[in-house]
This record gives sequence, structure tokens and C-alpha cells, in this order.
Amino acid sequence: MLAVFPFIVVLLAAIASAPALADKRVALVIGNSAYQSITPLDNPKNDARLMADTLRSLGFSLVGGRAQLDLDKGGIDRAVRAFGAQLQGADVGLFYYAGHGVQVSGANYLVPVDANPVRQSDVDFQMLDANVILRQMADSGTKLNLVILDACRNNPFGGRGLRGGTRGLAQMQAPEGTLISFATQPGNVAQDGDDGDSPYTKALAQTIRKPGLDVFRTFNEVGLAVASATGGTQQPWVSLSPIKGDFYFVGAPEASVVPVVATPGPSEAERAWAMIKDATSVTVLDDFIRRFGDSFYATLARARLEELKKAQVATVTPPAPPPSAQTPCGGETVSVSLASRPPCPLSTTEERGLRPKDVFQECATCPEMVVVPAGSFTMGSRTVLEYPQHQVTIAAQFAVGKFELTFEEWDRCIAASGCNGYKPSDTGWGRGRRPVINVSWEDANAYVAWLAKLTGKPYRLLSDAEYEYAARAGTTTAYPWGNAIGTKNANCHGCGSQWDNKQTAPVGSFAANGFGLYDMVGNVWEWTEDCFHYTYNGAPADGSAWTSGDCSERVWRGGSWHDSPQEVRSASRNRFSAANRNGDFGFRVGRTLLTP
Repeated sequence: MLAVFPFIVVLLAAIASAPALADKRVALVIGNSAYQSITPLDNPKNDARLMADTLRSLGFSLVGGRAQLDLDKGGIDRAVRAFGAQLQGADVGLFYYAGHGVQVSGANYLVPVDANPVRQSDVDFQMLDANVILRQMADSGTKLNLVILDACRNNPFGGRGLRGGTRGLAQMQAPEGTLISFATQPGNVAQDGDDGDSPYTKALAQTIRKPGLDVFRTFNEVGLAVASATGGTQQPWVSLSPIKGDFYFVGAPEASVVPVVATPGPSEAERAWAMIKDATSVTVLDDFIRRFGDSFYATLARARLEELKKAQVATVTPPAPPPSAQTPCGGETVSVSLASRPPCPLSTTEERGLRPKDVFQECATCPEMVVVPAGSFTMGSRTVLEYPQHQVTIAAQFAVGKFELTFEEWDRCIAASGCNGYKPSDTGWGRGRRPVINVSWEDANAYVAWLAKLTGKPYRLLSDAEYEYAARAGTTTAYPWGNAIGTKNANCHGCGSQWDNKQTAPVGSFAANGFGLYDMVGNVWEWTEDCFHYTYNGAPADGSAWTSGDCSERVWRGGSWHDSPQEVRSASRNRFSAANRNGDFGFRVGRTLLTP
């Protein structure tokens, strides 16, 4: 497959704690515009000059003393070798490239100005594999490495008989401590700019000059600037592995020269107590006491709990309802074992009696649901799009689909004249117990609306926060099972399963997490209710969906069968148009429960 990869990739391989300002910084900057056999480009040479001037002002020593423009294959090879040599003994290495780029069989290539392939095999000899850059930097012993590839144009080789030609980019597997930023979302083409520079490079050059911005804030601000400059049509894609230490292009924030007495902010226990101090749920208060038992606020929680228990004892039991009162199943309103009950809507008594990990089903064609406990957790990571980390407290238990919604369950909706009659393609992989794919956020909401009407119960999509909370299942590691991806724990590109990077797996093919939920990471991306925001600044702290702002894009979670292990972390999230359908998009249902 041959396709343009419209992206800017930024790789940061950080080992130990990188200094705020490194002693020695080395950069190679290349801009290719004057292509001889394919469409020439106007902006790359301008972008390269802009980046070279900016980096020089920030203390970088440039290979060749300036931007290297319009290099043929031999010129690129010589420049990269010189770069590798100059990196020896450096603290920071940075490689920047602007020009045409292509994806061939899963590898990314930079296109010299003399490239003129007529067969796919020509690529190996006429272009530069981007992984060569990574290997040069990895062997240098630098403390921090950055690779920026601004190759965001349409396929320059269309119509030549080369296979492929679709838009998109190949994921680059980077080592620990790596950040990857695309100029736009996979599958899209970034704007070239009409004022001499691309919107992304222009924003990058402006932002890295700002003092006091760490690497996370830097790339977040670049993304916001690009989205603003393009009217929201171009939104950079950022992903990274954990990064140790801090890096500042200009310098860390200076401490105030005036000594002040620091006023401590509210503790985690205080923030959590503010959320649940008026709770009437014994379960919520018990959970708070278990978590913050040594704090002052636990004393308040115990007092509140005693008040509730006394009130419950003093409450006069109301008279039983008339015999004519029936449950939706046609029986009297009594509690029965969930294991023995028929699949019908829960009675009020049954619903209030649910406990964490209970499993129920409210119709023969409905998804199985698992009860997830109330609780608090730290949401997000230091990764861009998952930043800043913040405390979320979910005050009441709720229910989550035990599995991703299956084709079998979706097709029953169609048979009942629901789901707008839409029958998504299974891409030839089979229906039945495989997760439904090729469904948009709008399609997912059509299903939960049908299910809510069928059962008379509040079925819905999960919120972004609920999803991460349920995926983590009480863990704080990168994955629900630990910090390493391991093998056969999930379905992704690099997870070690038989379905990796090939197709979806039948639901429940891997072990459940601590809450009894399956496939919360990997297999398919899952839509949530939330509108997309670049950061968590201003996000709800109670686990509810964030539905303000621009809702044309919605958040999806979990990663898919063809995504890297980085994308299937518990904290990983991304977004897409609410109307978009794709072969790695699915969902699972959520349900609000009555409090015990």
C-alpha cells in the first residue's frame, strides 16, 4: 500500500530527567520544495528557514550551519550521517523535515527532490525510511530526541500504477519516553498555508519561543493555535509514551524573587468530601471512609453515616402496595436472585438492591450489564489530550455493558424496526458475537434510545470519565493489568493476539478487568457521550459527560485492533466527527441506576 502520510511527528525519547536547558543542542533542518518529477511545493523551503532561524535563536547548532534545502537522495543521506556524527556528546537532538512524505507497506518515507518511482520496490532506493532517523538518534546517547516531519500533502504519485493511494499515515513505534504529534488527524490532509508557511510550522515556531512552557503545554498550545487558525478544520493529533523529567525550549518558569508563604491547596480528601458531603448513599460514604480513613473528613463522613443509619431505623415502613401493582415482567414487586430472574426490566426493589459486580439483563435481546461501584480516581495522564491529571469522584454506582455491543444485539434492533434501519458492514469478518463496527456516534445514540424505549430504563452512552474509571477498575497502571503491554491481554497492533492488526476479535476473548468488564481497551474504539476538548481544564469533576462547547467531534476510548499499545492505555482517548463511521468504531452501553 502506498499512501501519503499527512503528519507532523514529534518524537521525544527522554531518559532520566532532562535538564530544563540542555548544554548542547544539535538540529538538522531539511526543506524540499523543488521536486523534479512530481508536484513541486512552495512552502517547505520557507518552513525550513523559519524553523532553522527559530532553533538557532534557542541555542541549537545547525548541521551545515543553516537549513538544508532541496536535497536529492544522496544529499539527504550525507546530511543524516553528518547529523548522527554531530549528535555524539550532545544533550538534545532535533530533526525537522518539510516536504513530500509517503507511507509504503506500513513504513514512512521522506521524499528527496529527485525521487521518481514507477514501482513500489523503487521506494527502498529512492527515498529515506524515517526509521533511519530514529536509529541515528537512538545510537547517539543524547538525553532528549525530537523528530518533526511536516509531510502533509496529497499523494504525489497518484496515477502511476503504484498500489494504494489513499490518505493516511503509518504509526511509528517509538521507545519509552516518546511523543508523536501529527499535523492533522490520520486520514486527513493538513493545510499548506497561503502566507508562505504551513499553519502547523508557523504555530510551532511561535510557541517554542515562549518561556516557561514545558513540552506538554507547548504542544497543547500549538494544537489550539492551529485549530484556531484553520477554523477548526485542522486539528493536530498527539500521542506519546511516558516521558521522564521536564524540557523547556526557552527555560523553566522563574521562581518569584519575593518570598511568599505558600498556601496549601485543598487536599484530595477535602475535594472528595466537598463532592459527597450531602450524599444519602451508605455505599458512597463507606467508600470514602475506606479511602480517606486517616483524614479529618473521614470523621465527618462517619458522623454523616451514623445519622443516615439512625434515620433508616426510625423510618416507618410504608404499607405494602395493592396486589395489582406489577413489575414490567408481570410479577409482584419483590426482590429475587439475579442469577435466577428472567431477563426483564429490574423492579425498583431489585435495582436498589444491586451491588458492585452484579450482572443483570433486562430483555432477552438486551446487553448484559455489570454494576460498577461509586468511587474516586485520578483521571488522565501527563500526555497531551490527557492533561492535566485531575481527581474525579463518581458518587453513585452505575451499570456498564459487560461486553462491547455485538452485531447480534445491533441486528435485533434493526429487526425490531429500530436503529433507523441502518445495517453496518462487518467488513467480511462475521457478525454474531463480534463487536459492531462502522457505526457513528449518532448511530450509537440511536441504539441506546431504542433500548431505553424498549425497557423503560435510562440506557445511554458512558461519559468519558466513567469510561476511564471503568477501564481502570481501581488500578493506577498504564493498562488494567499492569505497566507493560504483555501478550494476549487485548487486541491491538502489538498486543500478541491472533487478531492483532488484522480484524476484530469476538467479544470476551480476553480476561475481564477487576470490575468484570471485557475489552475495555483494544478491539474497537468506543464512543462516549462527551464533546471533545483539547485539555481537561474545566472538565466536570463528578464523572458526568462534558457536553458544552463544540460538539461536532465526540470522544472515543479504548484503542482498536490496528492501534499501537500506546493507544490502548487506560488513559488514552481521542476524537472524531460524530457522523463518521469506520471499521474500528464501536461502543458499549451504560445505564443510570437508582441509588441503594
